[in-house]
Amino acid sequence: MLFEQRTYTLKPGSLEQFWQVQAGRDADLVRPVQERLVGYFSTTSDAGDQAIHVYRYDSFADWQARLHGLYRIAALEPCFARVRALLTAQENQFFTAAPVAGLSPLWGEGRDWLPSHGRAPVATAAEAPTAVVERASTVLLPGTQPAWWTAASDLDQAQDPALSTSLIGSFVSLVGRLHQVTTWRRFVDQAAHQAFIRAREASPAWQAFQARTRPLTAQQETRLLTPAPYAALSPLFKFEETR
Repeated sequence: MLFEQRTYTLKPGSLEQFWQVQAGRDADLVRPVQERLVGYFSTTSDAGDQAIHVYRYDSFADWQARLHGLYRIAALEPCFARVRALLTAQENQFFTAAPVAGLSPLWGEGRDWLPSHGRAPVATAAEAPTAVVERASTVLLPGTQPAWWTAASDLDQAQDPALSTSLIGSFVSLVGRLHQVTTWRRFVDQAAHQAFIRAREASPAWQAFQARTRPLTAQQETRLLTPAPYAALSPLFKFEETR
């Protein structure tokens, strides 16, 4: 099982136009990748407006066949041209699910959620566009992954509900920035995210995990994202109505 994260940096003010192009594509033509979509998200950072999309593929060969197959469809060329005109940069990374069952509630250990299964069965029935997504990335020092996963496994076994709330999944990089662990969570709104942070900081299990993993950590970054405002692009979330 392979996860791809694609990050597109857009020209300032181009995000809504980007969403419209993506939502307006012929669904049948892009079905091979749409069937593997985890979701589109947006963030505004110092690097500019960004659109981040995540996919789950069976393997590298599956990724290559599904994605590269789109480039051979002549009817999609106008769509690609419109998107490229909005971009200043593109990058991608490959991840696999964390080797700790509790950190991958949707994938692994016999679980394998796909958009065709309906809205994902995680704790929070987050509704777009008010939903907030937290992407927390930790870059580990070389050689420290085994110790990190041991600490993560002990954290999982603590069964602290303050830590399991809204977990989408935790992943480790395979290509690109190595030794990177990325954890995604979703919340109904900003207030729910702030409540989670307070509960986590008060958790003895989280405090113990932090003490054990701080010496293993080279870098940390947390970003708050917004799911795409179209149901077809945000299968993890519910919508009152389809735009």
